[in-house]
Amino acid sequence: MVRLVSAILAILAVLLAIAVVIFYGDETEIQIKLPPPAIVPDHVTIIDQAMLKDTVNIKGGESIASYRGLLVTGSLDGHLVAFDKDDFSIQWSVPCPPNSHGTPCRILGIRSVDDDILYGVDEHCRLFRYKNGQWTWLLDENNAALKELKPGLFNDLVIVENMVYITDSFQYNPTKHPLQRFFSFENSGRILGFNLENGEVTTMADGLYLPNGIELHFDNQSLLVAECLMYRISRLDIATRKIQPFQTQTFGAVDNIRRSIDGGYWVGIAATRLTSSYWSLPDFLAVHPKLRSVLTNKAFLPLLLLYHGIFGSGPALYRMDEGGYTQKLMLDDNKLTKAMAFSQVHQSDRKLFVGTPFAGKIFVFPNDEL
Repeated sequence: MVRLVSAILAILAVLLAIAVVIFYGDETEIQIKLPPPAIVPDHVTIIDQAMLKDTVNIKGGESIASYRGLLVTGSLDGHLVAFDKDDFSIQWSVPCPPNSHGTPCRILGIRSVDDDILYGVDEHCRLFRYKNGQWTWLLDENNAALKELKPGLFNDLVIVENMVYITDSFQYNPTKHPLQRFFSFENSGRILGFNLENGEVTTMADGLYLPNGIELHFDNQSLLVAECLMYRISRLDIATRKIQPFQTQTFGAVDNIRRSIDGGYWVGIAATRLTSSYWSLPDFLAVHPKLRSVLTNKAFLPLLLLYHGIFGSGPALYRMDEGGYTQKLMLDDNKLTKAMAFSQVHQSDRKLFVGTPFAGKIFVFPNDEL
């Protein structure tokens, strides 16, 4: 097996070298802004499968919210799970209704309104409301407006008065693997608006590079959107629908944004970029479009998967102020990189809860680390 992997890597290196020689063009290099010194957390609680004694599969717990005094997340096996915030014991678990094809839902974004109603989106491009044990699908595959828009992946949401704003990471395309879409710098992502009163669906912004997390700015008139693929956070004016960069050249693939209780915002990084121990293929391909078009061909998908599995970098967290200035960066190569990615961040009761897409862990940072 070791020889096979070594042979594949050698072939990949040769192909890359040949492609660079053949396809190298007159591209402008990206100016990389290095992060400030990172703070290494000393005390981190990890809610994992061993702690839960396999009572529920929390892999996929990237959606986190507070609800009636509990911590709520979505699981990979299609459940809405509520934890005690102190001892992390499971208080209840409710199955999410499957889609029309019988596939369990995977909740990617979740919000609590007035600590009474939960709203969430799942990977099947559905929007739900949960109250008093009752599920209501506000948007699903049978909605005529959605069929016309052809969404590909509902990732996160935020509620502003009677509107729900949703990030649709990319348009539906069954012929492309998500990794191909990531490395090809596809910009088919959108922000959709759903009116809770009349059910109307509108496109607030399009042409985005894998929009992921979304949060209301403290001005209450604009939205912050994590464009995961472009390593930046953009700002959308709700009234004019004008979108512009807010924080550029971030420290990695920005996944999620949530307000900090101390002002500013916490941002989850799925994978860091260009650190001393990590060579970033997305950064490299960003300035070599011809090479990018070759490597993102379907024939090269196994190599992209191999690269992602072997060289994928660790996650990070940082806090920025209302103007987009980074105040604190948190990274620990020894403890936290095992999570593979950080997704939704949620601060409550002087703790910061951080979900991971596939590692089956929720990280809990205490007050003295924040």
